[in-house]
Amino acid sequence: MLKNLSKGFPSLINKRSFSTINDNPLTRIHHGSRTQTTGLVATVFGATGFTGRYLVQLLARTGIQVVVPYRCEDEGFRDLKVLGELGQIIPVRFDIRDNASIERAISHSNIVINMAGRDYETRNFSLEDINVHAASRIADLSKNVEKYIHVSTLRASEDSPSHFSRSKALGEKLTREIIPNCTVVRPSIIFGDEDKFINKWSKVAQNWPFIPRYNQEHKIQPLHCYDLASGILSILETPGTSGKVYEFAGDEVFTWDEFLDMIIDGTAQYSKLNIPVSNDFMKIITEHLLERFARNPNFIKDQIDYHNQDMTTTAGALTLKDLNVKTTPIQEKLIRLSRMYRPGKFFNAIANPQNK
Repeated sequence: MLKNLSKGFPSLINKRSFSTINDNPLTRIHHGSRTQTTGLVATVFGATGFTGRYLVQLLARTGIQVVVPYRCEDEGFRDLKVLGELGQIIPVRFDIRDNASIERAISHSNIVINMAGRDYETRNFSLEDINVHAASRIADLSKNVEKYIHVSTLRASEDSPSHFSRSKALGEKLTREIIPNCTVVRPSIIFGDEDKFINKWSKVAQNWPFIPRYNQEHKIQPLHCYDLASGILSILETPGTSGKVYEFAGDEVFTWDEFLDMIIDGTAQYSKLNIPVSNDFMKIITEHLLERFARNPNFIKDQIDYHNQDMTTTAGALTLKDLNVKTTPIQEKLIRLSRMYRPGKFFNAIANPQNK
């Protein structure tokens, strides 16, 4: 597919024409109309996911042609095609276990960004399949690209009780061994439209008979999905980012207790009981009830283990401030996202209904 397109659009798709990353061809990124062309091609694995679409939009806006590997049905990527000009967004079907299909997806690319990841297992893929084996396979086949960015997760550790955290840490470790010059991004808990953070807790506030309060004193530093995409674009534009590790998070730090108070204000669910519960209680509920009987459970046992720590950036880490990216306060988005879960009488209230 790419070979056929390259015949029709020779100015847009070029073979890797830059020998080393030290030539710094990424300085050709310009902010302006998406009709401009930089001659750069980026392959974004995980582009059809929640955060991937924002990155595709920013890359296309700067004139970069974006290859979108996908394994879903056509409706899973067709909303991405309108983010760029004709021929600028190129969907390519691939199989994460097939090296040939991965090579086809990256064969014309100067930039490869691996955002593929999974925080729960399915019948077809385990956490190791996606977070470890797929990450190392993509990295191994992308050794010769000019810029490689691997998206991991904040506070990933091989010693964590969370299976997800251990698999992401191992995937990051293998990637850095294969491509020492790669840039690693560790994002915090991400919020935005279609997220599993504000929307999840808003659903719990609306549908559960009580609001479970656990990890109340642990701190979180939520990151907006657009800020993640902006940070990755800034990595491409900024010289000297190769081989470095960045921890992406918002500027504001909350405890889980403070965040749940914001959810209650946003959903206006003031009549719900707030019951402090232990992590062990939540793991029993999720393992024996939610994961067994719910098709799309609000909580999973492994996620509770992963969040049983401060989800904040570590001291001395490189952050979005080092890339001159201004973060989005969670209050700007929370009311809009959570108001659909309000009782009808409070739906039109702009802020805290108790103050109206």
